[in-house]
Amino acid sequence: MSIYTKTGDKGGTGLLDGTRVSKSDVRLEAYGTVDEVVSFLALARAFVLQKETADILGKIERELFILSSELANPKGDVGLKNKICKEHIDWLEDKIDTISGKINLGRDFIVPGPYKSSAILHVVRTVARRAERQVVKLNVENPIRNEILVYLNRLSDLLFILAKYEEEEAAVKKAMEKIKAEINYEKKDCQQITLEMAEVMINAAKQKAEEINVPMVISIVDSGGHLIALERMNGALLASIEISMNKAYTSVAFKIPTSNLDIMARPDGELYGINTLNDGKYVTFGGGFPVFNTDNKIIGAIGVSGGNVKEDMMVAKAGLEMVIEGS
Repeated sequence: MSIYTKTGDKGGTGLLDGTRVSKSDVRLEAYGTVDEVVSFLALARAFVLQKETADILGKIERELFILSSELANPKGDVGLKNKICKEHIDWLEDKIDTISGKINLGRDFIVPGPYKSSAILHVVRTVARRAERQVVKLNVENPIRNEILVYLNRLSDLLFILAKYEEEEAAVKKAMEKIKAEINYEKKDCQQITLEMAEVMINAAKQKAEEINVPMVISIVDSGGHLIALERMNGALLASIEISMNKAYTSVAFKIPTSNLDIMARPDGELYGINTLNDGKYVTFGGGFPVFNTDNKIIGAIGVSGGNVKEDMMVAKAGLEMVIEGS
């Protein structure tokens, strides 16, 4: 079968009910622009870093086919098996709220880029806005169900949030690659930090803290950032409990010592504002160190708080070295 029909050679085309209209018709502009959004969504799925983002975009693609069918039908949703409804809008709003809770939106104007994954989502967002404007224009001449207008409005909001989400993920990935080579200590040949290993680390760190006469809180977490053991020395500040746990958690999350985040978290750094994410659990000053095994897989981390940065790092390294040496 030939791909070309020649029926549109004079600038006309057929709608879903068989009506012939000009290709410049406002209805064609509306669902044609939605078709652009679908194509850009497919392109975006090839660039995004998060599986969660890709899954969301895939679902939206399928829903836009349903939406386009109604736009292509002068009779609206009459005779259509599926249509965009409140359930689809609620899903978009739920995703907006969920993803928003994972990122730092800030108050500044967002400049698209510099990462491919976020930049392409901003392109999709602007095309989605244009599609919304075209559908609003169509609505002036031929009333469209309100659910379609609301869906397109929420869609561009979600794409904005996803672009920011992908931008932060790309920034973290780039930072991790940049400083991965800086981790040069030996790795322990095991699959997970055990309670026994945690106790060895804590005792070694505690001994060093006693040597320098600074009461510390020492936390050990597993590869998932879950607390295995914690010791608060007599006289250690209450605030140091949470800080030490967050240092260990941050080291696991980024797979680097927390001290390595300091420069990148400054106003001119790649990870500026990272300390405001994840309910403030990311710590960007020294005292947290990850532990890797010989396969370069992270098995946990140590976090220390109670002194100045130099003292915290000294005590944390003492605990880390005991595991490296296998003592």
